[in-house]
Amino acid sequence: MKQNEFELEEKYKLFRTVKDLLHPTISKRNISNYKIIVDEKYLLLRVFYPKKVSNIKDVIFFVPGEGSITECEGLYSDISSFLSKELDQMVISIDYEKTTNDMGQLLDKIYDTLAFIYKQLLKEGVTEEHISLMGDSTGATLVLNNIHKMNEEGIKVGKMILFYPVLSGEYSGKTQYKSILENTSVNYNLVAKLKEFYKNCKKEFFPLTHEDLETYPKTLLLSGNGDPLIDEAKAFAEKNKEVEIKIVDFAYHGFLNTKDKEIQKDYLESLKEFMK
Repeated sequence: MKQNEFELEEKYKLFRTVKDLLHPTISKRNISNYKIIVDEKYLLLRVFYPKKVSNIKDVIFFVPGEGSITECEGLYSDISSFLSKELDQMVISIDYEKTTNDMGQLLDKIYDTLAFIYKQLLKEGVTEEHISLMGDSTGATLVLNNIHKMNEEGIKVGKMILFYPVLSGEYSGKTQYKSILENTSVNYNLVAKLKEFYKNCKKEFFPLTHEDLETYPKTLLLSGNGDPLIDEAKAFAEKNKEVEIKIVDFAYHGFLNTKDKEIQKDYLESLKEFMK
């Protein structure tokens, strides 16, 4: 995993409980400048607040993608802050840099962290329907890979938001999805990077290879019409009745890094309508 996915400078660590995060005693801006430790057994967190922090009842748990693939290196702090304010929700982003390159171990670490935070939020009065899961690119795929265990252990959330998830694993030259071969004008090296990134993963890691349908929460999948993975996103939405797909015009894989106001407006309108 690359270093500094959230921003370019190193951040200090700060011990806080989940209760402290919901009721910050220092300024919300200052807390967002720290890597948060809720327990040394779990992954580091970054926490971002809506404009008003009184009586927080809506929380998004966000698993960022690999920055070298999304081209969001050093930007996930700004992205998380932007989403928290636009959606008027607290965003808890997971900082898993420099932990492990073993995908199975990473999945377990993310799940354990999610489960702990989830239970603490419930204790503090945040109800499950007001807790959402979010991930982009490889992070969205990590989120999807934890759904089965969540279902088994009774962890239920209100909504799930997937930005351009990686779904098929068909990145080695042979694929049934035409866009992987044809949409190369913007993300021209995306497929090659995915092939390298997932070279040690079994095909079962990719949600579209699963024969048994999983039970997902109400889900919004956002994909750009210029994304090489758009055809597999459409196939995933067709396969799962809980999944609503939104195609963002003129967007590409990693469009959360965009400063284009029209792209931002397009995906934010869909997000805000979905989150109502």
